[in-house]
Amino acid sequence: MNDGEPQTDAAETVWAKPAYQARSRQQRDRLLKAGERVFAEKGFWQAHVADIAKRAGCSVGSFYRRFQDKEAFFFSLQTDMAGHGLSNIERFFDDPACLTDPLPQVFARLVRNTARTMKGIEGYYRALFELSLRGHDVWPPMRRIEAFEAARIIELLRRRGVALDDPDIGERAHLAIRMMHGQIISAMLHGPGPFAVEDARLHRELALNLARYLQIDRLADAKA
Repeated sequence: MNDGEPQTDAAETVWAKPAYQARSRQQRDRLLKAGERVFAEKGFWQAHVADIAKRAGCSVGSFYRRFQDKEAFFFSLQTDMAGHGLSNIERFFDDPACLTDPLPQVFARLVRNTARTMKGIEGYYRALFELSLRGHDVWPPMRRIEAFEAARIIELLRRRGVALDDPDIGERAHLAIRMMHGQIISAMLHGPGPFAVEDARLHRELALNLARYLQIDRLADAKA
């Protein structure tokens, strides 16, 4: 696998104290899920450790036995989210239907799945932007996910016999994925513009934009 491959176990030990027992790992997972929800409601800076612990059904002491502080908690959450994100991308492109369904359907499904996944972790993205605005270097994992997804799109197109003569296709695909993610995040955090993140029209338009930007829309239309 390329540099998008998750390094979950190694990264986890940087931000969180090791969870050797199943009960400790389950508590960590509850805290991560609770923290994402609290961030969605309050944002990163307004969220308190006590809020996260209460939502997870554990004590503040349990939080600090697992995480050094709230920022370490966020980076542990990011490691977890990045690992799940990469696994979701792999599972999507490994589906045999990607090789047989019309390309417009494949792209629309990709956008729809991406939007649903991002909406499910809205709190993570809200915290990500808040930390970024305070100067924290939080974007490298997101760039790795974008690059990995772009590489899988190029691989898919080549396997489907699409002629990719552009020497800059890798950068173009990366930018196309970033634009797709950016529009979904904007709709999610800032409201419809003009479509809400759940709106099928947004998914169709972003899928069309993806095909057009990669200059394969005519092929996609022909195979629809």
